Amino acid sequence: MPATKTLPQCAHDAIETAIDEAADEDPVILWWDDGGFLRDIVEHASTQLRCEFRAAEQTPLELRAEAPRDRTVWYVPHAKEDDDGNKVDWFKDVEHTGDVVEQNIGKLAARCFENDRLQAATIRTAYEDAENREKVAQTLYEELNGEGGLPSLQGLQTKIVLDGHDDPVQFVLEHGTWNLPEGDDLLKIRDLLVDDGVTAVEGESDPRTIVERTRRWAVAEWLVDEGLDKSLLPQEYQPEPSTGFGVSRPELRSVLSKTAQKQELANVYLDPDQRFWHDILRTYDEPWELVDCPVDASLEHRLWDEWIQSFNSGEYETCVTQAKQRHNRLDSTYGDVPWTNVWEQAIDVATLADELATWEERGDTSDVVDLYGDVDGGTWQIDNAVFNLIVSGEPETGLPEEHPATATLDDLRSSLTESRYLEYLTDLGDLVVDQIEAGSPFVGENHAHQFFAEEQEHLQSGQSVALFIVDALRFDLAHELADSIRRELPQLEVDESTWVGTLPSDTEFGKAALTPGSKFSFNIELQDGELVPERNDRKITNHYRQTLLENDGWSYIMQDAEDEVGWSNTRVAYYWNDIDETGEKELTNFEELFSDRIEAISRIICEKLRKGEWDRAYILSDHGFVSLPKHVDIDDLHPPDYAEQVTRRWVAGTDLDDDAPGVLLDEDTHLGYLDDDARVSILADPIQRFRNQGLPDARFYHGGILPQEFVLNFVTITQE
Repeated sequence: MPATKTLPQCAHDAIETAIDEAADEDPVILWWDDGGFLRDIVEHASTQLRCEFRAAEQTPLELRAEAPRDRTVWYVPHAKEDDDGNKVDWFKDVEHTGDVVEQNIGKLAARCFENDRLQAATIRTAYEDAENREKVAQTLYEELNGEGGLPSLQGLQTKIVLDGHDDPVQFVLEHGTWNLPEGDDLLKIRDLLVDDGVTAVEGESDPRTIVERTRRWAVAEWLVDEGLDKSLLPQEYQPEPSTGFGVSRPELRSVLSKTAQKQELANVYLDPDQRFWHDILRTYDEPWELVDCPVDASLEHRLWDEWIQSFNSGEYETCVTQAKQRHNRLDSTYGDVPWTNVWEQAIDVATLADELATWEERGDTSDVVDLYGDVDGGTWQIDNAVFNLIVSGEPETGLPEEHPATATLDDLRSSLTESRYLEYLTDLGDLVVDQIEAGSPFVGENHAHQFFAEEQEHLQSGQSVALFIVDALRFDLAHELADSIRRELPQLEVDESTWVGTLPSDTEFGKAALTPGSKFSFNIELQDGELVPERNDRKITNHYRQTLLENDGWSYIMQDAEDEVGWSNTRVAYYWNDIDETGEKELTNFEELFSDRIEAISRIICEKLRKGEWDRAYILSDHGFVSLPKHVDIDDLHPPDYAEQVTRRWVAGTDLDDDAPGVLLDEDTHLGYLDDDARVSILADPIQRFRNQGLPDARFYHGGILPQEFVLNFVTITQE
């Protein structure tokens, strides 16, 4: 039965009736409000009826301070009794000449239901008997103030009992036994649940049983909505077909889409101790048909077991698709919870397995740069997948022990990022050796030492240009950085291109290559037993590199330098060294630190691009790096007897023989920058190091000849 009037309308009627029935033409109407929640409503109604309004702030006797001259409404925010329960007789004259209204918000709300006064009396009783009248009063006010339509009596009764909630099913699904009433009120809620289709609670009086069966019914409803044959369910749990208009959806889906406690409810509806429909789901033929139902641990466990079977069968593309589907459903339902994170990592696991399987199936190639550095399909994506997998950590540790991922995911992750990844690195090193020993490697490629010459048209055009030179920005990290800029500044055009860095791929050679000058002026030669990079026959030190840039019109800015003046120049070269320094220090979990660094670099670049309005910007790198698995044994090699300079990954000398470890670079390699007398032997095997340099960085290194170290991704950013 819906309400017929609002609280303001009933207050207006009450005052108007009192005025009509008063003996005086300009009476005083005395309104006693037990609880004091009607002040605004009574004042507004008084104004509408052209009555002066006066309220007692502390004692009713305040109203006697000044006799009214016109018709007036006196408002007293408590009952017409003193503290001892005796009726006060301070207003006998008002009772004879005016009128008295005794209406609290409960009584006035009952008057809003003129067509069912008998049942509406329960509203008054609920208010007057409530331990916390303020909550009931707030519900009555919000529902009957005239905004948003008029409620039904049953709906209002439900909201009072359920502390403002109007849907008993959704309340029980979200809150469980919390704040459920007792006694007759609990039975009212139970009957409302039955009326809403939860027949499984009929006749029950225990709150835990009512909650358990309601939740079980809701999970069944969602399963049926996703395709489960409802005949598999007991009769009392079979959801009734919707008779309403429009699109209907399961009650539990509605609850989870609106609740503020998604993570708490994940622990309820994916709790292995619940397993609402285990007997049905453990033998269900096609569990992936129900993938979009995120509310039963039994289904969750079946899906993971089926996914593992597909993975072990090598169906990696199917595994990627399924893991994405399950992750998206859990993420949209619960957000950042362990179940969601496990499936997110499952995507990375299957992606990496697919990349490695593709690598193992492909034939040998002589073009290692294209094999690794193709922006769209290069094997750099294997490094990216390994990196993402390691960064995502061990999400299964947050799951209940019964979840099958706790027993399987770590082995998958370890196998891929350690043994299989190491095999890939070893094979890739062999391919590089084969290509270099075949003669004239990397012909026709863009070489980093030619950058200023190749880009001269743009660098000397008078446009504003910024160079962001990031130490050790490996190909996949450069791609991540480019993507982050695309997302942050979609109005810019962001292009990636493959360049070949200098060998050995150490910082001093890589940064020396990225200095102004003709491509023919760059040279690496052996001087007094030390391999030295030069421009125009002069050794390039940090100071000389800065001089070359400044002489060519560039502002030279180092990371963390407070140089706002330099940024105002139209040509800026900014150096970021954090990644290399982080890796060299062999910090624990450096992949996570690298991920943070990429975000930091992206923020800096985007900030400068916004402020500077650059016509063009480049993100360059001197070299990449190899990140070995966490558990790997390094072969400690003796350097050749005639090596004049020995580092961890390469040795140099004039008399190195062809049997030196690794791959030999000399003037016959035709790289375009090696001096005739310099011979450089560079290690290609990822688990080899020269002995006398020690192993301070057992996982992070550069200086060798794996593509991860010298095949670079240069990013160009322009205004569209």
